[in-house]
Amino acid sequence: MNYCYIYGDSDEKNLYLEVSDKIKVDYCPTCKMVLNREEAIMQAVKIVKIRKKKFFFTSLDGVSIASRRFFEIYHQYNMKGIEFIPLERSEGYYVCKFVNIMKFDVEQSKSIRIEYQGKVSYGVLDNGKCAICQRSFGHHYPFPYRMIVEDEGKLEQNTFYRSDIEFEEKNYQSPLIWATDGIIQTFTKEKCRIFYKNVEGYFGEGDCGK
Repeated sequence: MNYCYIYGDSDEKNLYLEVSDKIKVDYCPTCKMVLNREEAIMQAVKIVKIRKKKFFFTSLDGVSIASRRFFEIYHQYNMKGIEFIPLERSEGYYVCKFVNIMKFDVEQSKSIRIEYQGKVSYGVLDNGKCAICQRSFGHHYPFPYRMIVEDEGKLEQNTFYRSDIEFEEKNYQSPLIWATDGIIQTFTKEKCRIFYKNVEGYFGEGDCGK
């Protein structure tokens, strides 16, 4: 099955951390990682207002957000793999919950040399986890964007998936998002601004809006 790694614009703002003074956010006293992220997001969707009009984007604190246009195309073309949670004070915008979780292929990434903040390693750089709350501090360098072979064999057309591990650091992590055959073709046909990089198949890389 052909599939791509996809991503949208950066919002350059937080979602739930932006309103942390107005909602209940629990932090680990040792590492300051958020302990109730899902609950915090569900509180935030009731009060957050989206200012910038974008097709699909990710907040700095790792939340994927879709516009009404994305939502409509998803249903019109019978796509699968996302649960949409409406932002109550921003009509036409939705938090995306990617329900299909696949394992990132850590073994394949070991052929790539990584240097980050003076550390040299091969493959994904694991930032470790908190000894107290056990939350992951995140990962860097998700090349070559693949899931494990066993999960590739389970892929279905026109479906979104997310990686089991997240990238970037601490409270600013987000998973890789993958899209299978049908999705990139649809977004290109509809001229939607969403970016992609080929993993398996013939897509190459680019912006569906161009």
